Order: sequence, then C-alpha cells, then structure tokens
Amino acid sequence: MKDFRCDGSYKNDLKDYSENILEEYGVSAKSSEREIICMSDEGNVVATKLYADLVYYKKILRKHPYRDAFNLYLKSAGITIEDGEWKFSDRAYPLAFWNIGYILVNYKRESYLKYVEKIDVIENMTLSERLSMALELAVSTLEYESVAGAINLVGRILKEVSEDEKLFAEVQPVIQKKIANLVIPEIKEKIEDCETQEQCAKASDTFFVAAAQSGYVFACNSLAAREADKIVDLYNQMSDFAKAVKKGDEEKLESMHVDNDLKNQIDKCIIDYICYLKIAADRYESYAANRLGLFYITGEIKGSNGTAALKGYIDPSLAKEYFEKATVYPDENSAWGYLNLMKYFPKTYEKDIDLMNEHMDYIKALNPAVYSIAMDL
Repeated sequence: MKDFRCDGSYKNDLKDYSENILEEYGVSAKSSEREIICMSDEGNVVATKLYADLVYYKKILRKHPYRDAFNLYLKSAGITIEDGEWKFSDRAYPLAFWNIGYILVNYKRESYLKYVEKIDVIENMTLSERLSMALELAVSTLEYESVAGAINLVGRILKEVSEDEKLFAEVQPVIQKKIANLVIPEIKEKIEDCETQEQCAKASDTFFVAAAQSGYVFACNSLAAREADKIVDLYNQMSDFAKAVKKGDEEKLESMHVDNDLKNQIDKCIIDYICYLKIAADRYESYAANRLGLFYITGEIKGSNGTAALKGYIDPSLAKEYFEKATVYPDENSAWGYLNLMKYFPKTYEKDIDLMNEHMDYIKALNPAVYSIAMDL
C-alpha cells in the first residue's frame, strides 16, 4: 500500500499558471494551450495535468491519446513505475491522483475507455490491484483538495467490491486503511467501518450522495436512475394492492395501511429523483435537463421495470424551462431537448419558421438519429 503525498509546492505552480497563462490568455485560446505545454516542459505539475487533459479529451491530437495522457498524469502526480513498482515523490499535483485512478478503474471496462489503445502498465495489473491503487489515489486526492469526481470514484470502487466476495477480500486491506474512520467535509456522516460487504455497500452510497451534493452530474444521473427504479417498483406494488382491495372488506382494511405507506415511500423517492436531476440540470447537463423536462410534460418516470404515471406533477412551464436548459451546453443529448421543444411546444415554431429551421440544423449536427425522428413530427 502507498501513501501518496504532496509537499504543497503545487500551490505555487497553480499560482504561476493562473498569473502567467490563465489571466494572460484565458482558457480556450490556442496561445493558452501552447503555453501550457511550455510550462509543463519546465516542470510545472499543474500545467502537466492540464496538458494531460488536453490530450485525453483530444483537444491536442496524438496517435495514442489515452496512453500519452496517462503518462502525463503520472508525471503530474510525481509517480514513476519501474518493473511494476509504483514510486512517488512529494512534488505532485493531487488532482492528477484521481485522474490516474479513474483510468485504472475504467480502462478496457467502461465508457469511452473500453476500447482504447493498450497501456502496458495497466495490462500487467490484476483487477484487485487496479481497484486498490485507484482507491488509494482517490482518497489521497481528497486529503488535499475537495474533488467531486474523486468522491464519486471512491463510491464506485466500494460499490463494485461490495458485490464480489473474492474481490472484496483482496481489496479489503486498503479499504480498512483508507476508508474506515475517514472524515471528508462533503460527507455528513463519518464512515465508521467497512469490515463487511454490507458496510462497504452502505459506505459507497454515502460517497455517491456526497458527490451528487457537490455537483458531480454523473453521480446525480446515476442516483436519479436508482430512484426511478424504486419509484416504478413501489408504483407497481401499489397498483397490485389497489387491485386486491376489490376482493373484500377484510383485505381492504389490511392493505390500506400498506397502500398509504407505499405512497409515502413513492413521494419521498420522487423528491429525491427531482432533486438529483435538478442539481445536474441546473449545471446544464443535457441528459438530466431533458429527463426532468419529460417528467414535467408527461408526468411519467421510466425505470428499468416499467413506467410510473404521476400526472399530478405535470407542469408545462417547468418542462419548457428544462428542455431549453438541455440545449445550453450542446452535445448529442441536446438534440432531444430541441426535439421535445418542437414536439410539445409547436406553437412557438408555427410563428417562427426561421427558429424551427435553426433548431433542425442543430439536431442534425448534434445527433443524426434524432434528426430522422424530428423529420417525422
């Protein structure tokens, strides 16, 4: 097990970057990107992390972007790897720790990292070694900086190991060292212990909620999806009880308490569902904004096991507000926001054909599959 540490010099590097690049050139200028590379070459660990980001997100083209970015993150974190042994120096930027951990967890397994080029260092690690190292790195980040993504990564790792007895046994020493009695400001309750898989699962949920409350939109969307599944399951149970009531007075009396209890549970889950989506949507995350808009226009919540109809929540003005928010920071999901504006608020476009053509062009550029649907409206 490692203790990844920083000597604090990264704060001077951050100041240097802010004064000489950020304030001089801004964020998006090409000059800024070139200066970041130059500053990284001079040994600034903050600039090296930002250089890695530019490569990772393909703002700077490389033949092997993820491999090159991974190596730059290692450099920023002051980490060298020799014959499989991870060595570190105190000259490090803690935000790079969790970037490395994220790649360790997701490499060849999840999202856009599932089909990336080969990274030999990770190939030579077992899954438990990857998760253990990632957990140490993520927690080390949180010891220096409050990073919602790192909080979420800890939750992700704890959830995965809690679901596999063998994996839990292999990672458990690191969990006990890094998580037990951990205190992080974003987490309202102290993590007392993680000696069992059940305790580990409970702790993972605490981290997910903390990440969502810190504005990490991916945690928000995941928790909203979880609440949607709960709502649909409870809604289906309540429908079954309603049907059973018709069978006789005794059964009716017996089921009314259960029925009311289910309704209270549904109401609580709906509040949480809206809360999580709203956190993400208010940060212009297009998927969450569009999902919230659909809820307010249809009164329906879709889960993995069906749909719950909740017509009392229909509010067209809120629906329009969130469909519009889905288009503020355009990505492929924003196309659905434009589509739903055209579908549910057609009068806006009947009075403004130029606006309709403009939004159709946006849909076509963002998501051609949605454009085909829009053409049929």
